[in-house]
Amino acid sequence: MKQVNGRQSEYRAVKFTAEMREAENGQQKMILRGYPILFNTPTKVYDFWYGEVTETILPTALDGVNLDEVCLLVGHNANMILGRNRVNMRLEIDETGLFMECELPATQCARDTYVLVEMGIMDGMSFGFNSEDRVNPETLTRTITHFSEVYEVTITPFPAYKETVVMATDGKTDDKKPVTPQEKLAEEIQNTINSWEE
Repeated sequence: MKQVNGRQSEYRAVKFTAEMREAENGQQKMILRGYPILFNTPTKVYDFWYGEVTETILPTALDGVNLDEVCLLVGHNANMILGRNRVNMRLEIDETGLFMECELPATQCARDTYVLVEMGIMDGMSFGFNSEDRVNPETLTRTITHFSEVYEVTITPFPAYKETVVMATDGKTDDKKPVTPQEKLAEEIQNTINSWEE
């Protein structure tokens, strides 16, 4: 938790992918996709007052939350901005969580970040939020029923969620049945979570 613009802010991390796509003019587009927020995924996180606690985000957490101004950053650094919702990024709530897709701009920061993601060096995604939901001191659990605000998603090498893994793809799929990138990513996230439970 840290102070941002006079407010207490919290961060969590999850999974995303990188893809190179050809534009109409023949140039390559750099695409990042992921789920900055996963629903119903109990995760061990650190709380300033209670130490390690188990946190779960419910599907109701994003109900009525305005995501219009959410930005994509690198390392929670507002000077390293890669995208903004409804400009070069889209956000969509589904049964898995919050899905993000961003077409990166032609900046050096974006190119460097894309390469780090593609190589697996930058291996996590996080988000900044505020919530009134608190830790239950008896069970050391926190159930997030609603976010007061979600103001940024970020790419980071230090994800809070243990099941976070970053993958780079070329946009091709080996599956016989056609699936959207969103469905494929949701399946990969579930497989990762299942492997942690084995």
